[in-house]
Amino acid sequence: MTSVDKRRRERIRAKQAARYVASSQSPLDQVDEIEGEAIARSRSVNPSPDGHVLKAPGRNARRRRLEARREARTQSQEVRAANETRPAQPSRMFFSVGAKAESKPASLSKRRSARQREHLRRQGLDPARPEARVRPQGVVWVSWRWFSGALSLTLVFVLYAMLGTNVFVVNSVAVGGEKYLTAEQIFEAAGIANKHLFWVDPLDVEKRLESNPSIADAQVFVGWPPNMVSILISEREPALIWEQGNFRVWVDVNGIVMFQREERTELLRIVSREQNAEPLGVGSTIDREVIAGALQLKAKFPNIEELLYDPVKGLGYQDGRNWIVWFGVGTNMEMKVLVYDAIVRAYNPAIQFLEVDVSDPDHPSFIDRFPTDQ
Repeated sequence: MTSVDKRRRERIRAKQAARYVASSQSPLDQVDEIEGEAIARSRSVNPSPDGHVLKAPGRNARRRRLEARREARTQSQEVRAANETRPAQPSRMFFSVGAKAESKPASLSKRRSARQREHLRRQGLDPARPEARVRPQGVVWVSWRWFSGALSLTLVFVLYAMLGTNVFVVNSVAVGGEKYLTAEQIFEAAGIANKHLFWVDPLDVEKRLESNPSIADAQVFVGWPPNMVSILISEREPALIWEQGNFRVWVDVNGIVMFQREERTELLRIVSREQNAEPLGVGSTIDREVIAGALQLKAKFPNIEELLYDPVKGLGYQDGRNWIVWFGVGTNMEMKVLVYDAIVRAYNPAIQFLEVDVSDPDHPSFIDRFPTDQ
């Protein structure tokens, strides 16, 4: 009877301790303390230096150990059953979603975290709410996120200004080196009107400008507003005026035909005597030997203002003594002039010339205006 009363009193004291602990501690703490006390009592039967229960002498040692362990399990179950009727703390327990929520004991690390949060709450601190940082007044804190956001907005604005507006659309150009052409004509020849600056290829524009017969060389520079495109050109200088089919054009030293931009009375004029000839087209070419021979004759006779051209006889001019002399083409005009002067001195005034042909200085010929029968 004594052992039964003793066990009964221990159970009563355990229940009282459990109720007292439950009123002040969390459910997990209650279970831990009760289990710890029960295990300690079971080990007090015959404890060893390292805390383990040793085999006690006698026939009742095994029975007492089993009873102590059974009592500890029973008390733990009673405490858990008593706590099921109380609202469990979310920080200490995990719940499964379903018709009946069953509590599961948390792991050791989570129980420690829960104890730390409970300790902070008792001290009047909220662990879920960080302490507000006090910044000094009058100080501007610049974060790298601000800098990154400002840079992103700037890039978006620049891209919109470049691609979404007309700021970089070419509406005019800066022109230099023009003499006979106007800036509007050069801009039209460039072919970049209303074109976006990013799609302007300087090399392509240079080739397009140099294909114009009036432009000898062109340089194109692409920059930023306001002068986004700058063009520097060198125009072809006219060497003489060519008249054919009642239409006059300029011709440079290379024989390239151009528009006559203005009246130039100091230039040598060549009149073609080709029958039913059409006017020369701009951009066409004339044989360089014709141009070189005409310029040599102009240098030899500065008073000459007009030369004649025949596809067969070449260049010629109307002598003031009422005949025509034909010099042909090429660069040996000085030799031909000497031959011509020799013929005139030898036969004039005995013979009235109608034409003198020295296009072949080795075989000159002439036509008498008044031939006599032999």
